[in-house]
Amino acid sequence: MQGAGDSLILRAMIDHTIIYRPARPVDADQIHRLLTVMAEEEGALLLAPDEISPEDIRDRIRNATNRRNRFFHVATKDEIVLGMVALESGPYRSMGHVRFMNLAVDPHHRRKGIGRELTRVAMEWAYQTPSVAKIEIQLREANTAAFKLMQSFGFILEGRLKKHGRTPSGKDINELILALFVDERQNS
Repeated sequence: MQGAGDSLILRAMIDHTIIYRPARPVDADQIHRLLTVMAEEEGALLLAPDEISPEDIRDRIRNATNRRNRFFHVATKDEIVLGMVALESGPYRSMGHVRFMNLAVDPHHRRKGIGRELTRVAMEWAYQTPSVAKIEIQLREANTAAFKLMQSFGFILEGRLKKHGRTPSGKDINELILALFVDERQNS
């Protein structure tokens, strides 16, 4: 059986321009820049760039690298980070079976399959990780492209959070909570 790392190597051999690989601590500054660019899009992120530092990202990458129950990968071209995906567990043991997904793609590189490939690799990892039963992702209600992408992987709408965020200009943002029940899909 091929592991997620094996498929990344094969994908890199096929696609010479974009490489999908595990994130490294040295990627943290570029990931922070990616999130900063995305934050400039009105209402694209809940976090403002000053609410997370490159060191916070480095710690998350180290946690994913040092623990088998977390996943953090990037898409790069010429060692420039174009996108990232993370599946991270929460702070409570009672929710140890749930992974929270974060997916980000540079606005200039969207609609090129990067988000789809990052999601595919993350899902492959989740299906091979026995402790993962559920994956949750929160999306802006207006982000129909991401909503459709997640639906194509089997995510379902679990709920809507009204006025969950607010843009710098004061506009209220609704969030959607989507979930994928990994253990149910494996048993079907």
